[in-house]
Amino acid sequence: MSTDDSIPPAGAPPRHAGTPGLVAAAIIGLQALGFAAFALVFPLVAAERASLSRTSHLMFSVVMALLAAGLGLVARGLWRGLNWPRTATVVWLVLLLPVGWAMVQAGWGQVGMLILGSTVAGLAAVVVEGRNAL
Repeated sequence: MSTDDSIPPAGAPPRHAGTPGLVAAAIIGLQALGFAAFALVFPLVAAERASLSRTSHLMFSVVMALLAAGLGLVARGLWRGLNWPRTATVVWLVLLLPVGWAMVQAGWGQVGMLILGSTVAGLAAVVVEGRNAL
């Protein structure tokens, strides 16, 4: 029998996240879908304007697909109300802050504000969910 509170006892019904956890799961899930779509579309678009080798394009798509899979697992964990995905979510979203800011400064204001807004909303949701779990 486990004494760790993050692991439910055998036979216990699965726990689901509260509303803040579901919001964070939706944000991370949408980002995972975006990376998956990017991994599929990038080789097709890059093939038209091949400035790098085909291997480089393929490897970039593989990395995007792996990132999508990882974010998908994190989103699933958040949706289920597990503890471990909150740390991964905070790290990922903090890494996105400079990306959003750079997009704003580069003249892509709407995209940058979307990244920054979803990042702040996701961080707030994870913090509130973490406090609710105590």
